[in-house]
Amino acid sequence: MINLIKGPIYEHKQTKKLLHYLPSKSIVLLWHEDLDGVAVNGLLEAKVKAVINGKTSMSGRYNQHHVRTLIQAGIPVFDMTTPDIDKKSFYQGEEAIVYSNELYVQAFGENEPHFISSLVSYDNELLARKDRQAEANYSNQFQQFVSNTLQYAEKECDWFTQQLEVPSSFNAIKSKDVFIVARNTNYEKDVKVLRHVLKQKDNVIIAVDGAADGLLKHKISPDFIIGDMDSISDRAIDCGAILLCHEHPNGHSPGRDRLKELGVKVDVIRFVGTSEDVAITAAYNTGAKQIFLLGCRIGMVEFLEKGRAGMGSTWLSRIQAGEKITDLKGIHTLMKRRPFISLGFNKHNQVKPSLIESLQSLLPDKWTTLKKKEAFRHD
Repeated sequence: MINLIKGPIYEHKQTKKLLHYLPSKSIVLLWHEDLDGVAVNGLLEAKVKAVINGKTSMSGRYNQHHVRTLIQAGIPVFDMTTPDIDKKSFYQGEEAIVYSNELYVQAFGENEPHFISSLVSYDNELLARKDRQAEANYSNQFQQFVSNTLQYAEKECDWFTQQLEVPSSFNAIKSKDVFIVARNTNYEKDVKVLRHVLKQKDNVIIAVDGAADGLLKHKISPDFIIGDMDSISDRAIDCGAILLCHEHPNGHSPGRDRLKELGVKVDVIRFVGTSEDVAITAAYNTGAKQIFLLGCRIGMVEFLEKGRAGMGSTWLSRIQAGEKITDLKGIHTLMKRRPFISLGFNKHNQVKPSLIESLQSLLPDKWTTLKKKEAFRHD
């Protein structure tokens, strides 16, 4: 058990917004049911001292490993047993103390810390119990997810059979290779592996919401940013990309209102589903040559982490654009383990001549060294 943790505490109802300004070595207070991979990656990058959650960090509804990832990195995770849901202000740097599974906070201008809540600490026993709950719940959860997906796919099918109206600026992607990058677990590792490809001038890059900031971190400027615009920084807004706000069928578009207040010109695409679905469908309808996906969600757990009970529109967008889609999510794992296995060899275990350029492109930093060592032969 962790006996004493001290440090400044920062809080926000939306984890993605907190991560934009969270100082290193802080204690964080989140309100985040079932921590997801994007949040955990951000918390690891910020090297937080501890994570305290006003909701349940690991509910046991489905199998997830993100709390375990934090603990393995030496970051303790706690759930509050008596969260003050009526508290009107967020903590922004007050001194916090976690002692014997209790949280104390000393407000600015006060001499003594005040008791805030008892805490439940995640340990191996609790993690194992949550894993067993998720396993027992899997069948029911899967059936509910499939049912929801089919129900909404039927409702939303008409949106995919009609020509999607897109702003004229989007015509720039016609007959081009298009990379759609979404902010998801470990997506920056994929971006890093494909950085040289993404920087090629002939390619078009569409960032989905907060992925724009991840690209800019790697000195890659997106050509378009599509989304609700609720999780991107001012830097991303001003990076020179064409901004396309996702307007939901009911007319709701929080990003449009935000950008108008900033005096930023913005076009709107009205469509169902997630902003990833909008990007894929718009690229397909506009005549993209090939659509490469990085970080885009597919599968039950990723959508449950996003707070969605199904993936009807995502299923439809993938069905529609299928032959043009190449999903590159997780390519960093392949390049890390076996950099050349997927590229192919001939029967003499020599690299196929047609792949030499691909290797040179994929491994620009190592190519010269490998060539000198005669790692590859091309007769």
